[in-house]
Amino acid sequence: MELSLESAFSTGGLVGHLAYILLILSIIMRNIVWLRIFMIVSSLVAIAYALIWLSDPVSSFWETLMVTVNVVQLLIIWRENSRARFTAVERDFAARRLRGLATGEQRRILNMGTWETLEDGTVLTENGVHPPALIYIAEGTVDVMIDGRQIATCGPGDYVGEMSLVGGAPASADTRVRGAALVWRLPAAAIDDLDRRKPAWLAVIEAGIARNIRRKLIAANAAQLA
Repeated sequence: MELSLESAFSTGGLVGHLAYILLILSIIMRNIVWLRIFMIVSSLVAIAYALIWLSDPVSSFWETLMVTVNVVQLLIIWRENSRARFTAVERDFAARRLRGLATGEQRRILNMGTWETLEDGTVLTENGVHPPALIYIAEGTVDVMIDGRQIATCGPGDYVGEMSLVGGAPASADTRVRGAALVWRLPAAAIDDLDRRKPAWLAVIEAGIARNIRRKLIAANAAQLA
C-alpha cells in the first residue's frame, strides 16, 4: 500500500491506525492485565492489516508471536491470581494499600514481609534512628511521641516509619505500641530490592503511603481546629 492521503484514510489505513492506537493504549494501562489484553487486541488487528491489506507474512509472524507471548503471560497471571489466598486482615490491607496490583502480585508483596503480634510498650521507631522496616498497623494503637510527650496516635490502616524509608531521613519521633497490636513489617532491604527489581510495585506501595500521609494530615488539622 503506497503512502498517500487517500490510503491513510482508506479502510486498510484506518485498520492500521487502529492497531497502533490500541498499542498506545496498552502502554498507558496501569493494570498489567489490561495492558496485555490491549496488546493482544492490537496485535490481532495488526495481523489482519498485514495479511489482508499488506500481504506481509513477516509482520503477521511477529505479531502472532506477540499474541502468543501475551497470552502465555496472561495465563501465568491467572494461575498466580487463582492460587493466591488471603486472610481477612491481608485482604483489607491489599484493598487499602496495594490497589492497582493483580491479586498474585499483592500476595508476593505480602510474602516479602512478616505479620507480628506486638506487646504493650514495643518500640517501633526511635527519634533520630533510621527504622529497619516499614510497618503497617492492622490492629491496635501506636503512640507517636517526642521527648516523652504524646503528639499523635496511629491506628489500623496507618503506616509507621514511612517517611524515613521513602525519604531516607531518620525517624523524627518515637513510636510505641499501646496495649497490643498486629502489624506487618516490610524490611528496608526488601524495599531496596523492590526499587531495583520491581519499581512498579514500589510505586504502588508509595501511592498507598501518600494516601495514608494525606489522611494523617487531615486528621491532624482537624484536631488542631477542634
